[in-house]
Amino acid sequence: MRSLAERVYVWAILLSGVAFAASRIGLLGDAGWLHWLFLAAALGAVAVLAVEANGLKFGDNRLRRYALGWIIAAAVALVLWAFGQKQVQEALPFLTAQRRIWGALEPFGLYLAGLFLTFMASLLVIGTLDPIADRPRPIERTLIRRLPAKVAAVPMVMVALGIFVGATLWTVYHSFTSSKLLPKSDFVGFDQYERLWATNRWIISIENLAIYGVCSLTFSLIIGFCLAALLDQKIRFENTFRTIFLYPFALSFIVTGLVWQWLLTPEFGIQKIVRDLGWTNFTFDPLFNADIVIYGILIAGLWQGTGLIMVIMLAGLRGIDQEIWKASRVDGIPMWKTYLFVVIPMMRPVFITALVLIASGIVRVYDLVVAQTSGGPGLASEVPAKYVYDYMFGGQNLGQGFAASTMMLLTVLVVLIPWAYLEFGGRKRV
Repeated sequence: MRSLAERVYVWAILLSGVAFAASRIGLLGDAGWLHWLFLAAALGAVAVLAVEANGLKFGDNRLRRYALGWIIAAAVALVLWAFGQKQVQEALPFLTAQRRIWGALEPFGLYLAGLFLTFMASLLVIGTLDPIADRPRPIERTLIRRLPAKVAAVPMVMVALGIFVGATLWTVYHSFTSSKLLPKSDFVGFDQYERLWATNRWIISIENLAIYGVCSLTFSLIIGFCLAALLDQKIRFENTFRTIFLYPFALSFIVTGLVWQWLLTPEFGIQKIVRDLGWTNFTFDPLFNADIVIYGILIAGLWQGTGLIMVIMLAGLRGIDQEIWKASRVDGIPMWKTYLFVVIPMMRPVFITALVLIASGIVRVYDLVVAQTSGGPGLASEVPAKYVYDYMFGGQNLGQGFAASTMMLLTVLVVLIPWAYLEFGGRKRV
């Protein structure tokens, strides 16, 4: 029962923080009190623990000393809340000039005061239940252990909850509304999604992203690994070649797109150079051919991103023990078999890192398309990120843009969640 109550406490605290963040950005509507409900559940779990304590003690115990610190923190939070009250601001003239700031801090101060008082009660109870406090319990692990690191991580957690989680939930919520120029809470159900999947431009965007993604993943890994394997042979001028291959990654996507737009233009690019050399029938104009325009964009993407994958693979190859190579040569194993059956399986974490980097670039591909084709010819090179941008800022249709961005997020989650489960939770590690 004690362990269950402690776990209920920890989860209630976490859910309370999420509910408070959601209420501050307007996602909960009339249910803005939900965070107080979770906080009350946490206090209920503390009360269950207090029943077993048979009276609280305030003796010399490190957990009870920490409880005093949370009391002080709650008092400071209550002061911030008080500064947001109109009567207090009228009584203290120096607060009036910054009334907007103190008003914004008011709900945070009240919530933090309640949260910190809950922390104080839990530590007081746990310190009484375990006077020696030599066993880290769930609540102690949550509130005490590595406390300086946790305090230092508070800004990151606030950014993650407020910007990433909060903004994502806000976007998903407004994708079910009829928002146009400005967001509004006019719920229309799945109308935006039905319109999205009935739009030919969106279907073309998804097809292009699938082609670009599969080809980019495949060729980036193959080319990057082959270049790394060649450089790993301790060739002369290795540093020079490594710099040359990695240099394109230092350029922005806009610069890369403009350079390859020039190179793939028939009038003065690769096609003209080859024809001037005597091959007058040579044709190479992918950016002007609707059937293969996505491959022209792929060329620019591979040129820029392959160097980074090469460096990552080279670092992985350099981490392979040289004794493995010696053993394979002694056994007469061909080099390609050593790479295929020994080296590549050992480099599994390196390949996962490379896959994550490539995949993140694929989902947000936008700059290359805008710089090279602006989505043309016609709609032949449209991608989801450009669709979202055009509808949100060009078409002034936030609801449709939010629906498209939510579908992009859903696509990422469909791939990410099964992989994360298989990687971290599907089997026990020895």
